[in-house]
Amino acid sequence: MNRSLFLAFLFGWYFCSIALSVYNRWMFDPKDGLGIGYPVLVTTFHQGTLWLLSGLYIKLRHKPVFRKEKAFNWGFFFKFLLPTAVASAGDIGFSNVSFKYVPLTIYTIIKSSSIAFVLLFGCIFKLEKFHWKLALLVIIMFGGVALMVLKPSDPNSTENDRALVIFGSFLVLASSCLSGLRWVYTQLVLTNNPIHTKDVVAVAESEDTFFTENEDNIDDEPVVKLANSKMLKKCRESKPHPIHTIYQLAPIMGATLLLTSLLVEKPFPGIFNSSLFRLNIEQGSDGTHPTILSIIKGLFLLILPGFAVFLMTICEFSILEQTPVLTVSIAGIVKEVLTVIFGMIILSERLSGFYNWVGMLIIMADVCYYNYFRYKQDLLQRYQSVSTQDRSNEAKGFQDFEQLVSKKSAPYSIIVDSTNQEYELDIIAQNASRSSQQV
Repeated sequence: MNRSLFLAFLFGWYFCSIALSVYNRWMFDPKDGLGIGYPVLVTTFHQGTLWLLSGLYIKLRHKPVFRKEKAFNWGFFFKFLLPTAVASAGDIGFSNVSFKYVPLTIYTIIKSSSIAFVLLFGCIFKLEKFHWKLALLVIIMFGGVALMVLKPSDPNSTENDRALVIFGSFLVLASSCLSGLRWVYTQLVLTNNPIHTKDVVAVAESEDTFFTENEDNIDDEPVVKLANSKMLKKCRESKPHPIHTIYQLAPIMGATLLLTSLLVEKPFPGIFNSSLFRLNIEQGSDGTHPTILSIIKGLFLLILPGFAVFLMTICEFSILEQTPVLTVSIAGIVKEVLTVIFGMIILSERLSGFYNWVGMLIIMADVCYYNYFRYKQDLLQRYQSVSTQDRSNEAKGFQDFEQLVSKKSAPYSIIVDSTNQEYELDIIAQNASRSSQQV
């Protein structure tokens, strides 16, 4: 990826992500925003828009990865798609509900603590080897969160306002918990469902590559020889894509959110009397009854975030494909800082309390050290892997080919978890599809 294209995707990622955060806070803020009291229902519209855009993208692209499966795999649906979609719906739902109670600045910093839940659940499910540094990271992270909540950002707030901020902070923590649990579950699925050699060979055979089996090899491992650069290009095009998984997850997430909204929020017919469907959002203004123009305005505001999420996913995945994960993690940290800054500029939010500033600095420093720690671990593992392997050039060629087809790189930071998880879940879907067809 050339520099200009990288900067374009980076700008698109930053713009969509920051604009989406500011937009959601403005929509649900009861004091300085629209004050929409049905955040779960609004999020349902986001998922519906995302599903329609994903379907349109798949139809127009005609990429091999977007192929139609011969039969619906119910086992994959209940084991992988349903738990992931429900956890994702809870993550997004809690996040948007929390905007009714906490400023964007506090939300952004607390949301960054998701890595603490990743480490916690990783140790519980034995995906992560316990290390005293990781335990210290988790403790310090939660200490920073406590400082963010201990004193409100507004010194003139009442006791009731403080109670609402604390409640909203717990909602953000619940969202972070589900985000971390979703991440660990994805890794568990990938650990138990690796990309097998036979899957890679199947792709190779379909593109007129050839392979030979060494009869003297005990493992009977095939050696794949790449025919030409055309095969490399074809493999890159056939890699999994997060849009495919979004297309599968969005309907389940939307249904989960809609059911929750109907049971908890009871939005109808109250939402039609909200400021969302009024041309003048000032309280007590005329025109409280919806008109055609106000309905169009309301629908536009409901579907706009879906476009932002879709474009953000495209930009983020394009960056993840061509850029080292550490670079993306650093860019993600910068994005969080910019989100806080724009929250202060656009929404006039302030971190006026000393405890708030200390908590923010602790959490951001903790996230930075976590990324550094992961980077050093990754370098050590690569060094050990290279020093212990003794492969022939042909075997090495096969390894490169397999990595090309089944590239998976878990980000150091949870900041970029969603797109990468959707990418990985599509790998799982392809494996499940192949397994069911073989049976």
